[in-house]
Amino acid sequence: MKPRTAQPASTQDPAAVRTGEHCPRTGWWYPLQAEPATPAQTPRFVGQGSVMPAAGGFPSLWLPSQAA
Repeated sequence: MKPRTAQPASTQDPAAVRTGEHCPRTGWWYPLQAEPATPAQTPRFVGQGSVMPAAGGFPSLWLPSQAA
């Protein structure tokens, strides 16, 4: 199992998390990108500490829901 380490803050969006990284907080997450381009992906509910999933079978950048 991969050990958990502190992740440096992203200059683009500190809330963005990539596929394979641990989820920083529980909530609804939306895939920003998937390679190659796929139809619109649906949001997923991910629990804190869970590994972020792939979107459409491809690595993705996930953004949390803005509704709090």
